[in-house]
Amino acid sequence: MLLCFRTIWSVPLNFLLNQAMPTLNIDFGYFFEIGSLSFPQMMLRLFLDGGWIPVLLVLIKGCWKLWVQWRQNKFDGTITTCVLAIDVPRQNEQTAKAAEQIFSTLAGSYSGLDRFEKYWLGKCQPIFSFEIVSVNGYVQFLVHTWTKFRDLVESAVYAQYPDAEIVEIADYTGSIPTSYPDQEWDLFGSEFVLKKPSHLPLRTYPQFEHTSAEYPFKDPISALLEVMGSLRNGEQLWVQFLIRPNDNKWRDKGIREIEKMLGRKAPAKKSILDDALWLPKEVVKEISSVIGSSSSANGDSKEDPLKMLAMSPGERGVVEAAQMKMTKIGFDSKIRVVYAGRRDIFSKKHFVSVKGTFMQYSSLNLNELKPDGQVTPRGDYFYQRWSEPDKKIKLLSRYRSRSMGAGATHYVLNIEELATMYHFPMRDQKTPLLKKTDAKRAEPPSSLPTVGETQSDFFKPIKKVAKEEDNDQAGTLPGNLPLV
Repeated sequence: MLLCFRTIWSVPLNFLLNQAMPTLNIDFGYFFEIGSLSFPQMMLRLFLDGGWIPVLLVLIKGCWKLWVQWRQNKFDGTITTCVLAIDVPRQNEQTAKAAEQIFSTLAGSYSGLDRFEKYWLGKCQPIFSFEIVSVNGYVQFLVHTWTKFRDLVESAVYAQYPDAEIVEIADYTGSIPTSYPDQEWDLFGSEFVLKKPSHLPLRTYPQFEHTSAEYPFKDPISALLEVMGSLRNGEQLWVQFLIRPNDNKWRDKGIREIEKMLGRKAPAKKSILDDALWLPKEVVKEISSVIGSSSSANGDSKEDPLKMLAMSPGERGVVEAAQMKMTKIGFDSKIRVVYAGRRDIFSKKHFVSVKGTFMQYSSLNLNELKPDGQVTPRGDYFYQRWSEPDKKIKLLSRYRSRSMGAGATHYVLNIEELATMYHFPMRDQKTPLLKKTDAKRAEPPSSLPTVGETQSDFFKPIKKVAKEEDNDQAGTLPGNLPLV
């Protein structure tokens, strides 16, 4: 078949080679004419001679982004959210594996959206915010979620921690000033990003297990809880883990990077234009092969099937770790930390301590977390002090709104990485003001008297009053109910 094809094209090919090649003449007079004009006239001439095309494309793209943002903001106005406080039993023996199952359950909230839903209705994927909050040294685990997914969150937690207590509380983020500089309060914080691409994993909880030790699991979250438990009155430290389910297309980029490391050629992604031009491409390819320039035209290099064997142990470990990360569900993620305190006791050392606890998850040959300098409100130099108050205000605003799009670029963490950084402490955790349940949950007697408040003022449960008609219906028995 290939021989016949070459024979058919041999005559036209010889004819083309014997013909005179066309010439291309470039007239530089236009450029000399443009150069002789004044700068305003030069810019106007270039704009009229075609420079308006890229300007129009930029305007169209900007207007499209503004349109999508407006529709999404309108949709966000219809969403109701709630904050759930979670207390686990004091004798909890579940490791981070239980939290991994919680995150995998939340991946079920993903819904495929068509163009009408995304660009006209403004719908988007739900955002869950897993938070660890310390107020005056009182540590609490919280989850901020859309109200429609509250049952999903509670069922996921109860499935792994049957004796946990979950109550809805008011949003705590309004307890500090929102504008800076402030006379009484100061604020600092940042957003943590990955130092390398998302397909390279962080250090996860299986690497913190030591079977020969008295406590086989060296819980990495203990260091963070100790820092948060050391705060004094007038200090607050908030750590936020934002996650959003995705369609797992992030794996495609990771696979391409691994193929490059292995010396393999990744399959090219076909487009509509490729399907339309397949015949001319095949003709050009065949002509090139006839004149003996196939290798130079295509630029293909031979693949080395033994490259994996020639890798060092470290390189082989990177490939295996990246492949293992892509076997588990991934979420679009972002980590945000805010520290606030009264000026007389304000100290940035607490943020530095949190940064140090995140270094536990670093692997120098794989990935690590670092603060994003673009959103960190620094004031070391005079030019940084100009933007420092504005960065503090924006950082707090993004935290309060649980924003995924604003601020640093989000990245992908899989359920194992998320569970390593956010899971409920085990029974050997000794943080004194960490909220835990003292016993299994049970309903109190209806006649039990209540005296005073026993919980922190920042984490009071919200008491919902049922509608009067609902109470009447609930207390009325059907007339035909048989009595025994």
